[in-house]
Amino acid sequence: MGNLEFDIAARTTAYDKNSRASVMMRIAAITVALGLAVMIITLAVFTGFRRQIYSDLRGLVADIQVYDVMSNTNGEPSPIIASSDFNAVLHECANTEWAAPYIIINSMVKNGDNTHGLQIKGIDSSYHTEWWQEHIIEGELPNFASPERSKHIVISKATAQILNAKVGDKIEILHMGESSSPRRDNFKISGIFETGLQEMDNMIALADMRDIQHVAGWADNQVSGYDLMLDDPKSIEYVQKDITAIFDHSDSHGKNIPSWGYALSLSERYPVVFDWLKAHNVIAQAVIIIMMIVLLFNMAAAMLIMVFDRIGMIGTLKTQGMNNAAIRRIFLYRAAILFAKGALWGNAIGLGLVAIQAIWHPIKLNPAGYMLSELPAHIGLGWWLLLNAGVLAVTLLVMILPSAVVARVKPEQSLKYKQ
Repeated sequence: MGNLEFDIAARTTAYDKNSRASVMMRIAAITVALGLAVMIITLAVFTGFRRQIYSDLRGLVADIQVYDVMSNTNGEPSPIIASSDFNAVLHECANTEWAAPYIIINSMVKNGDNTHGLQIKGIDSSYHTEWWQEHIIEGELPNFASPERSKHIVISKATAQILNAKVGDKIEILHMGESSSPRRDNFKISGIFETGLQEMDNMIALADMRDIQHVAGWADNQVSGYDLMLDDPKSIEYVQKDITAIFDHSDSHGKNIPSWGYALSLSERYPVVFDWLKAHNVIAQAVIIIMMIVLLFNMAAAMLIMVFDRIGMIGTLKTQGMNNAAIRRIFLYRAAILFAKGALWGNAIGLGLVAIQAIWHPIKLNPAGYMLSELPAHIGLGWWLLLNAGVLAVTLLVMILPSAVVARVKPEQSLKYKQ
């Protein structure tokens, strides 16, 4: 048995294309299309921002860094003794994909008359470099597994432009450590990387840990700390607690476990970036709320026009014995059909524009203000389905109020209207 209310709604929708209400119906459908398209684009852009910036920050500096915060002087951690036992314990923490030691020093790099301040990060062969490989645009990474020191360095495209240097050039490294005399060395540029995070790219370079230990005057077993990458970034707080417990009960492990360390998450190391992303979330919410208000206002107006344009039909249905609830469902079905038409076009426009940006990147950004050089856009199936279902549900709930006008229509008065 068919749905009588839906059948009537579908028939009246088809017959009303040339009616007095048709103009308002088109305006409402266009409003739904534009509103939904704007919401999709807004969420896609802000989701893209979060994903891209978070992904690049993770690749550059890992999910968690473990080091002795008490020995941190002048923004550069003092050396700690590397421990294979401690490294093994870090690997045992839940959701840890990998853990590896690193060394980082502040330095000045020089090529001819061009100079630039950099943090040079040294890593060894245990460090996972897949992310770095993906962002190399010229040359290659140093061979970290080589038995001999290569004195190779990877710098960013932005740094290469500042230094007027290219792959194969030699640059001078000047490091001022705890001693009064600076240490100098020459490194060959083996590769150039680009992440899109120009502010971060300007600050960091990558080299072999052994070379950086030599520049800093550190022993072979001295490092700055450990980087941890997690399988699930959402578990950062739990892993931090596990690491804190390791330090608090270092004696109970029965291994060479230090008691000096502290685990810092990505958001703790870069609070300004995460606050900036939170501010963008507020903007996205404001855009969605405004578009929903406009959409609902137009849909409510369309609903009222549908009802008043069908006064005669309402009276006829009431004389045939149909109750108010059933008649209201007819107009709610009509609102759903109208919404579906607008939503179809809205999704086509929104998804189409997002796809164009994601594939061809026609819209560029100023990295100085937005951290990224291209406008990112990402569609998540989950939030896309939730957005469409949520907007439909809210629209139909709000339409219940104007559809209540049906109950005020009296058959003896309505039949005077010509349909």
